[in-house]
Amino acid sequence: MENSNNSWLSFLLTKSFYKNLSFSLITVIVIVLSILLVLRFYTRHDDLIELPDFSGMDIQETDSILSEKSLRYIVIDSVFNTELAPHSIIDQDPIAGSFVKEDRRIYLTIVAKRKKQVVMPRLVDLSLRRAVSKLKALELSVGNLNFVPDMAKNAVLKQTIDGKEVESGTQVFVGTQVDLVVGDGLSDVMVNLPNLNGLTKEDAEILLQMNSINLGLVLFNSSVKDSATAVVYRQRPSAEDNTMINLGRNVDIYLTSNNSTDE
Repeated sequence: MENSNNSWLSFLLTKSFYKNLSFSLITVIVIVLSILLVLRFYTRHDDLIELPDFSGMDIQETDSILSEKSLRYIVIDSVFNTELAPHSIIDQDPIAGSFVKEDRRIYLTIVAKRKKQVVMPRLVDLSLRRAVSKLKALELSVGNLNFVPDMAKNAVLKQTIDGKEVESGTQVFVGTQVDLVVGDGLSDVMVNLPNLNGLTKEDAEILLQMNSINLGLVLFNSSVKDSATAVVYRQRPSAEDNTMINLGRNVDIYLTSNNSTDE
């Protein structure tokens, strides 16, 4: 047994042992380095691409850039946006500045081609505060606020788009700017109250507007067959009883047939 131990000890001290050991270690190191180099080449460890910021770019332009960089993309969603053009990029994953490998998929969210439409609400007679809340809830934009003398202070008198009155129930695009005419209370300024008797509704309204007075209720009696030819036979307040009136006050008119003498 002692001779056997001495034999192993003698072998470990020989040049042959150290030579074989060195050869084995070198072989293992070469194999490990070779595997690492192959893996590094196969996975393109250093071949990374920095992603640019595609926000606001058109999808066609983005497609060209990604193709040049050997990257792919998938549109995962389209959303409505009033500030960016249709088909422009609104979000990307991975984010701009990230480093990715070749053939990586980039996930994009774009602006929808067709804008969403909503039903225009009735804002007339609502307080300005409620009208603004309704517009914002429907993603409509509050445009110009035109304050005019009127007894209904802070109440919406008209709702317009591009200078034209828009009826409730009309389909409008999200983001559309809605202008409001709002009552500012009665002015202390007094103006002449014109006599409207014998005028058609259209002529009476024009004459009132020229005097900065609002047209109030318009009532037709049973004799009227054609409202366009009907004439005013009574107004409230009466021009006989009131020669002056507050700027912006409403005047109600009553109309009858042009051939009628009813009052």
